[in-house]
Amino acid sequence: MQNRHREIIIAFTIAQFIVLWIFGYTPYPDSEGYIILAKECVASGEPYPISWKMNELPFIWNVGAINIVAFSLKFFHTITPVLWIYCIIKGATAWLTYQLSKKIFNEQIGYITLILYVVYPSNYGEATSLLSELPSLFLAMSGLWLIVCKEKKLLGGGIIALANWVRPIGIIFLLAACVYKWRAMLNTIAGYLLVVCLIGGATYMRTGHFIYQAQTGWMALLQYSVDHTTTTTDDYLPIVEKANVVEKNTIWRKRFFSWLYDHPIDYFTQMPRKLVNTYISDNVNMCAFLSNKNERAYLYDELSMRQLLRNFPNYTPTQTLTIVNLVYYYAILIMFVVGLFLTLRKKAVTALLLPMTIIVATTAMLLLLGHGEARFHQSLMPFFMMIAAVTIMKIYKRLNKSISKR
Repeated sequence: MQNRHREIIIAFTIAQFIVLWIFGYTPYPDSEGYIILAKECVASGEPYPISWKMNELPFIWNVGAINIVAFSLKFFHTITPVLWIYCIIKGATAWLTYQLSKKIFNEQIGYITLILYVVYPSNYGEATSLLSELPSLFLAMSGLWLIVCKEKKLLGGGIIALANWVRPIGIIFLLAACVYKWRAMLNTIAGYLLVVCLIGGATYMRTGHFIYQAQTGWMALLQYSVDHTTTTTDDYLPIVEKANVVEKNTIWRKRFFSWLYDHPIDYFTQMPRKLVNTYISDNVNMCAFLSNKNERAYLYDELSMRQLLRNFPNYTPTQTLTIVNLVYYYAILIMFVVGLFLTLRKKAVTALLLPMTIIVATTAMLLLLGHGEARFHQSLMPFFMMIAAVTIMKIYKRLNKSISKR
């Protein structure tokens, strides 16, 4: 089993390169946006955010993700090295998933989790784009591995801070690490804050503002809140052209709380919709397998749940793969619920601390401070699979017991 997991991970990583070679780059809107901003950074000779554009930027986007692309464009004049690296770290994420599940549960659960991960269709094609979920999850799980498996809390906390620099999910993994390894909480937080201060301090020296992560939350939350209620007018959306990007974020935050004060019922009644939108589908990564990707006005249209229902049963090959992926995804969620029940029945609460803290805290953050999109649950899938593996292990043991009795 020890050697098999290495072979599986190597094959999985090679498959990432094959998918990239056959299907090429996937131009998601966010990915394309990173390239535009990265090109501006290269032309200006500065990292993102560019100091002299602070009054022009509408918001601070995923700082690390953009700077990774800018580095590649500056030194290689192409995004291809980033895509190659993303193929490698996708394989590394499979390895980290195996190591963490083996440590939290046992080697058998770790091996089953790895199988679930590499068989999952959604895990192929993610490395064909520059979206921030893949590098941020890799860094966050690397930090967890250092803290949980290697007892290197200071370094692990610092790596989790880098995950937040790429995409602001690191704080959830920091919380989970502190809950699971509470005796090492101070060292973990110290490592996290050290990197935050280094990144924020470097940006402050260039721009005069302490910036270390994306600041899009208040804007997105207010726009979602206004768009999804019939009792609100667009008057709540502020006009902030004359403010700098940091001031704009402050204005969005103040305006959201003003809206919340007037519409508390609307705020809470929107949460079920956010939850459904986050977990109802898992089709986003399937866009990697679409033909003529660069010519599509709306990349996701063919694979949306609405379009899949309309086209039934006359599906294209990519739509068929998407249906297979959806069935697999729902099966994982069902096995997760069963595995959660089985683990609680055994009173093995400690094993649930890390994965459930990440799942519950991320979901709560999306409901309270975010909006619902299917891609937002992608970073949680390794942890759903860890608990789903408990169900498969239980089924395997029962089948073996049944066979032995015959």
